[in-house]
Amino acid sequence: MRRRDFIAGALACARLRAQPSGRPEYLPLADARPVLEDFKDELPSALKAPFDAAAWLQWETARDREIRSRLEQGDADSIVNLVLYGTSFTAHPRLTPEGAGDSEATGRLIVARIQDFAKAVLHADQNGPGQNERLRFARAWLKQSGINFADPDAEKRIAVLLLENTRRVLREQQSYSSAIDAAKQHDSAGNVFVTRSSLYRDRGLSLDTSFRPCYGIERALDESRRAGLLGEIRRAAIVGPGLDFTDKRSGYDFYPVQTLQPFALIDSLRRLRLAGPSLPAVAILDLSSRVLDHVRAAVARAQRGSVYTVQIPLAQDTRWLAQTTSYWRRFGSEIGAMAPALSAPAGTKVDMRAVRIRSEAVRLLQPQDLNVVLQRLKLEQDRKFDLIVATNIFLYYEPFEQALALQNAAAMLRKGALLLSNNALPEVHGVPMRAAGETSVPYSDDPDDGDHVVWYQRT
Repeated sequence: MRRRDFIAGALACARLRAQPSGRPEYLPLADARPVLEDFKDELPSALKAPFDAAAWLQWETARDREIRSRLEQGDADSIVNLVLYGTSFTAHPRLTPEGAGDSEATGRLIVARIQDFAKAVLHADQNGPGQNERLRFARAWLKQSGINFADPDAEKRIAVLLLENTRRVLREQQSYSSAIDAAKQHDSAGNVFVTRSSLYRDRGLSLDTSFRPCYGIERALDESRRAGLLGEIRRAAIVGPGLDFTDKRSGYDFYPVQTLQPFALIDSLRRLRLAGPSLPAVAILDLSSRVLDHVRAAVARAQRGSVYTVQIPLAQDTRWLAQTTSYWRRFGSEIGAMAPALSAPAGTKVDMRAVRIRSEAVRLLQPQDLNVVLQRLKLEQDRKFDLIVATNIFLYYEPFEQALALQNAAAMLRKGALLLSNNALPEVHGVPMRAAGETSVPYSDDPDDGDHVVWYQRT
């Protein structure tokens, strides 16, 4: 019976999705005024002199280009993660986050992994197009970075470039750790949360993700539902769901690149009875063509009846809490079926689950190019979202831009609807979004391994 209900609901939602879902527009100056006034002493230099709507739009479009350019460094960061934590190209152990120090042994491990990666990338396409999607992406990035694969010294040049970027990433990680340690000196969990919430404001935009924040959102959905703030979700949006490329905490590279959060959200809404008979359409709002193209391809295959298989790793060397492993075991159970999991390479300490997501669920996704800091979808009242989810997104921006994003989110939400974010966002008078609750979710016995999800309500 539930299977028939699922199909009927998905078909009804498909009819709903045939209607226009709104077009992107830049944040109008009139709506930006409250934020500009609140941050008048912290504005970019171009906005400190008097300006009109045309000058404001000119600044927005220029800033949009600057933000999107940060995707390039994010790609480099993802490749560094692949070098340090991947298992498909080397027999050397993964570099653990705890071991990424300056010790001699760590340095030797990094060099050995870089050398193995350089060889793998260099020879990835010798026998035709390679099947390793990550290595193909790395080859494209290296080519854009000036590597000539026909050069006899190409392997050495690749190694030098990778070592330079690895050193940069490790230096940045150390600076982030120092910033968090400094915040902890104030002995205030709130101060640490605020510091984390804009920690990556100068970093490249990374796409890596894992199942962790998906569990955090399910907990926040459940608690906000129990508080009476959530009812039936007909339309939802996810800002920047990311791709599981090689996350340093929970991701690996022996399975295909995948996205998790869209399916996790639909699964959670159904489990918590927040999805009615017609399952919610889920807009995917992202500025990354890699994410959008991945989702579009998945939807196109689903239109032909294909399923989408996700692989969900669970590291054995992490002391997970019972509720985290319980979520890992049920991931996807409402919208898919168990599938044979891929085997991890020898020596990789990880448990695996795989779920085939039914095509009906995949067809619910609506990818849309949008920079939520500066843009919103122009939606009719009956097309506005009942829920927006944005995890590990706003920490890449400074508070001024976070406040602009909050105003854009407000414009896309119906009154009373929620934005769930694991970052502290500045509440500005004149922007109709207020924190209505929060959920703290630890994932393991590591005190730094958890999320604090704030429920921002459209007032």
